[in-house]
Amino acid sequence: MLRKLSILVLVVLLVPVVLVAQTNNKKFTPKAPIVFQEPTTVSTDNLVGPGFSTASANYTAVDTMANAFGPAISTINPLAYDPRADVVAMVHRGKSTYALGSGQLWYSFSTDRGATWNVRQGPVNTDPILARYPSMAISNPTSGGLDATTGFFSWPELNPGAFGNIGYGAEQPIGSNAAFSDTIVGSYSSQVPCWASHNSAWMFWTSDNQVDAGIDIWRTQDFATIEKATIPSAAFVDGSNITLGGASFNGVDVLAVLGTYADPDPGNPIQFGWYPGIFKSTDNGATWSNPEVVDFRTIPALSAFDQLFDYDPTAGTIRFDGDVHMDANGHVHLLLGVTDTNAVVDAIVDIFETGSGWDATIVDQGGFDIAPYALGPGLGQMGYSCYLSFNEARNVMAAQWTKIDGGEWCDVYFAYKGLDADTWSTPQNLTESPSQNNTQNHFAPFLYDDGSDNYTAFSMYGYVAGATGPYGDTTTATVYYIAPVPFTGVGVGDGQNVVNSFKLDQNYPNPFNPSTSITYSIAERSNVSIKVYDVLGKEVATLINTTQDAGEHSINFDASNLASGLYIYTLKSGNFTSSKKMMLLK
Repeated sequence: MLRKLSILVLVVLLVPVVLVAQTNNKKFTPKAPIVFQEPTTVSTDNLVGPGFSTASANYTAVDTMANAFGPAISTINPLAYDPRADVVAMVHRGKSTYALGSGQLWYSFSTDRGATWNVRQGPVNTDPILARYPSMAISNPTSGGLDATTGFFSWPELNPGAFGNIGYGAEQPIGSNAAFSDTIVGSYSSQVPCWASHNSAWMFWTSDNQVDAGIDIWRTQDFATIEKATIPSAAFVDGSNITLGGASFNGVDVLAVLGTYADPDPGNPIQFGWYPGIFKSTDNGATWSNPEVVDFRTIPALSAFDQLFDYDPTAGTIRFDGDVHMDANGHVHLLLGVTDTNAVVDAIVDIFETGSGWDATIVDQGGFDIAPYALGPGLGQMGYSCYLSFNEARNVMAAQWTKIDGGEWCDVYFAYKGLDADTWSTPQNLTESPSQNNTQNHFAPFLYDDGSDNYTAFSMYGYVAGATGPYGDTTTATVYYIAPVPFTGVGVGDGQNVVNSFKLDQNYPNPFNPSTSITYSIAERSNVSIKVYDVLGKEVATLINTTQDAGEHSINFDASNLASGLYIYTLKSGNFTSSKKMMLLK
């Protein structure tokens, strides 16, 4: 059982990010602030009518929160599912009838995929009771049952009248009502997403600070020792960022951040100066690569889209949403909103790594009337709220988002696809609620998979009890609803994504400065090493030396500490050896 122990903070510095000074018309529009003190004026308007009308998903009213602000940030993840223990859980701020103060955290969990719920487990935190906007992940590195799980939580805390501190906690196992929690004192923002490693005991949480554009990433295996790595403000040209969260697979951890990066093409800067970027770690989060900035405008499928989708462009601040995940090949997927400003069309898109760069598919396009986003729960802080989920095998994916399409208020939409499929399924309206503005939704990052092409996603939304319409009252009791969303017929499990050969691909980009990605395939589980040599045969870096499962893998090479020139990288796996050349140009 976890105990509260003294914390050792280890600062792990990044290799400095190399930035090239440039002059352009980039507009460093700041991100929108998040409400930290809820309004005190209580209205009774619209507190009538049913919770929802004809939802196509079977939502269950699980519990009641004090108000509509508990889960009102789209980049956090309060809903989690662990396919190994087959348990789904959701953390929330409690209601005063059973919770102490407005920031005490509780959680509910289900072991029958949402049919019934064990409610009000906890409390997660005790003193101080100042939590807001919590996230949750489930750690289960041994692939055991419920007894092997750790419910892991992170949240921002008021310090005391504004955001600043970071709270974190855990309960082992889920349902034991023996939670541990602690506080990191600092000057951090309201967004504190967390995630658990795929195949180790490492757990991570992250937040950007309010002093500059830097980001801190904490990690622990046992909560006895807490270690911290820092992404410096210079990575974002000292501008701004929105942290989307992280993901992990086969020894690689990734952090996705929308930010004001240096333009990949200085002659063609993006509007508002914001791009998606990926940071990677191959040592369980001890160190992180320089950002790989993704200029989605260069992807043929997205050539018409020229900026990220700002769902409140009249506010004078940026409001972007997005999510990150990793597939069976170890490739990163970014679910983002993008805009074609010429045709005035918005879309939800899946942008993903390949062996030679980035590609994309369009999940949904059109119907994104932005006006209702400002009239939803949490004072319009949620927007289109797009989320991505995979099964444990990482070869089936599902997406969820919010939009208005032919009705008066926003509904929650859903689509899915097999990893190798070219297109997504027809978007399905999950809530069908013309009397409610369902802009407060979340989606568990993992799917249930029965092994016979039947899957279940887990969807959640919150709404003031009995309210209809946009409701101006966000301070009264709010119900959170959770639904299992079954789907079938994806058509995987018949040999797709099976790698039956060894292969080393050419690094991308090449030439590069200062980082590049190397993709390779192994036909069987074996020890894998990738080493880099200079032209004299001297070893200058070991990128990986560990046992990996069969499949396609990718690793990032950061050459910030090397001189320009020709280098050779060599893959060894079992009896297979292959080498290729790459050019570093600084």
